[in-house]
Amino acid sequence: MAAAGRSIAVVGAGGIGRRQMKALASAGARVIAVTRRPEAAAALRAEGLETAADLAAAAATGATACVIASETGRHAADAEAAFALGLDALIEKPLAVDAPEGRRAAEAARRAGRRAYVACVMRFSPSLALAKARLPELGSLHAARAECRAYLPDWRPDRDHRTSYAADPAQGGVMRDLIHEIDYCGWLFGFSDAPTGSCANLGRLGLASEEVAEIAWRLPGGGALTIGLDYLTRPARRRLTVHGEHGTLEWDARAGTSTLTLAGKAPLVETAAEDADARLRAQAAAFLAALDGRPDERLAGLDDGVRALAICDAVRGGAH
Repeated sequence: MAAAGRSIAVVGAGGIGRRQMKALASAGARVIAVTRRPEAAAALRAEGLETAADLAAAAATGATACVIASETGRHAADAEAAFALGLDALIEKPLAVDAPEGRRAAEAARRAGRRAYVACVMRFSPSLALAKARLPELGSLHAARAECRAYLPDWRPDRDHRTSYAADPAQGGVMRDLIHEIDYCGWLFGFSDAPTGSCANLGRLGLASEEVAEIAWRLPGGGALTIGLDYLTRPARRRLTVHGEHGTLEWDARAGTSTLTLAGKAPLVETAAEDADARLRAQAAAFLAALDGRPDERLAGLDDGVRALAICDAVRGGAH
């Protein structure tokens, strides 16, 4: 079945679910919105979208794959339900609340023979792609530093952050929320089986989950990779700096720039416009292409989703 003819169910009608629906529709897919809430279903139908009360109903009307965009605590269970129905899936990050739950979901996908991916959309950043292409020019690496820092109350000004999923220690916290940094560092440099780090709740935002985290692991060759995450910083920043034997590479996601400075040479600054919805559209197109047998190396597999969660688990466990 060609991508443009595919019917894709989207589980969850919150902000990210609605954005995923638009991205899939822009890629030519037929979208079926899955929500158990009658008022949400009515609003979606008023916008011209098809709806279904559950995945089974969506599958009965032709869905062959789905996007899981429910609350984090439901990702794994909703994914397993999809696999049992014979649906392939793109699962919003994080794959699950922890690595054991993620492994169970990954095993369910393997048993069912389904194609499944984690929606780690920063892999589709055009400016990160520029930086990734320049990484080999640094030679052997000895240090890398990734940061994603923002002020949680600014994320959704119309909602009390203290009642959001982010505040719930069972499914929220800055490491699960900003797991993109862990994922793209694993994608660029390789994941670690022996990460170290710390996380803490500093009592600034009235949350029960961690507000700050520092994560570290070894780069190939022995250098150090560190990641800093927090819910507390204003203005927001998202950056990566990599040092190698031939120079330094700096990526600024907010500015959309990749700057390579090699020894004895002027900085090479490359720019690519960054747009969150454009990244989602690129990911949706890659997912549909993968369903047609044209895999995209930017799509995060479930094993990578588990590896990222295992790093979160190790840091969180070491903090107590």
